[in-house]
Amino acid sequence: MKGWDMKGIFTLALAACVVPATLAATQIPDSPSGQAAPPAAERVRAAEPASAGQADSLTVQQAVERVLASHPALQEANQGVAVSRARVEERRTAFSPVVAAEGLYSRIGPVAKLDFQGQNFQLYPANNYNADVSLHHTLYDGGRRQAAVDQAQTMEQGAADNVELVKSRLAYQTIGAFYAIIFLRDDIAVQDEEIAALQQHLEITQEKVRSGSGTDFEVLTTQVRIATAKSQRVDLVDALQEQTIALRQLMGAPADEPLNPAGDFAADTSAVDADSLVAMALRQRPELAMARNAVASAQAQTHLASLGNRPALSLNLSVGAKNGYIPDLNKPEPNFVAAMAFSVPVFDGHLTRTRVSESEAAVQAAQARVATLQRQVTTEVQQAAAAVQASMDKIRASELQVEQAEAALKLARTRYEAGVITNLDILDAETSLSGARLMDLRARYALVQSRYRLRQAVGQKIW
Repeated sequence: MKGWDMKGIFTLALAACVVPATLAATQIPDSPSGQAAPPAAERVRAAEPASAGQADSLTVQQAVERVLASHPALQEANQGVAVSRARVEERRTAFSPVVAAEGLYSRIGPVAKLDFQGQNFQLYPANNYNADVSLHHTLYDGGRRQAAVDQAQTMEQGAADNVELVKSRLAYQTIGAFYAIIFLRDDIAVQDEEIAALQQHLEITQEKVRSGSGTDFEVLTTQVRIATAKSQRVDLVDALQEQTIALRQLMGAPADEPLNPAGDFAADTSAVDADSLVAMALRQRPELAMARNAVASAQAQTHLASLGNRPALSLNLSVGAKNGYIPDLNKPEPNFVAAMAFSVPVFDGHLTRTRVSESEAAVQAAQARVATLQRQVTTEVQQAAAAVQASMDKIRASELQVEQAEAALKLARTRYEAGVITNLDILDAETSLSGARLMDLRARYALVQSRYRLRQAVGQKIW
């Protein structure tokens, strides 16, 4: 008891009484202590991935493929491409002639008549019939039709780039949820090992109390550690449930379908060259492709606007039959009309000039957007590369820390059995080992995250 005052002992004793009661009220999931899991734990445990005997293993590639095959966001993006493609075809129809058939009947009264040498001549029939087929075709418009097609094609390419962007975001969201499940599952396993070790230590401490070589204070201290570890396990299970729900939502999986993500955090310690990766990212990031295409689209719109005051030449043909021809006004006769129309804008109220100015401003804005994205992409790649390097450094440190913690715990157990150290010393050693293992797991998880974040920053396709 040396070094501990009565206030500290009272605090630990109170915690030992209150925490178990709180845990019982919140129904903690079962731990390796052998106690039965309460109903709430069974509900939370349903969020954990099924074992290999319950479901086939799910690889990250399979998860990504399933998401990209059914996610509505990607279907929406694909429909955007279809809309843009239809718009291109709509613009191309301007190169084709327009043919229309028309029929007309009209009744006119009174009918004008001309009296000539005692005879009445009807100038036109009272019943007028006219049926014809007409053709209108623009022969020349100063390039406006082709410019409109070119502008629509840039929009179609932008829609296709958006599909790639949606695929990239969905794929990497899936990867994030997938590996988060594996990490939390392993984290829970580490937590279970700590609880099991503490439970075993509690039994040893209780045996020492019964034999008179231990104190109730040591028992209370161990119970507090166990309660804290169980509380942390509840938080981990809740986080696992959230990530499992997120993965189900991405995959479109029903709630009763078991998921068993399979993978590990094998450390990839290969070096990264940030400069070459930045150059690669500037070439293949979908966001940059969309931004560059927006510049091309704005430039095409500028060209189209500049053609607003060009002359136009069109051909009009009409072939049909109508009545009203002398000598028999009521007999339909074949007829035709052929015409050429030529128009030259003289003054349009500066409409063309203002449209060009507007389009040029849009081009400059799109170019500024490209420059902004280039800086952003460069920063993201450099940060991701630095995170990869930092994660590799952390793994080397955590591996050494695990080895040292294992050796320290082995020595502490030997000394504790010999009565050289106290219960708190061995609890600290066990906690240090669990913390070292968890740190190593988190370092490996961080490396996997950093690697995938780097691949996303570079714009690498993983599907």
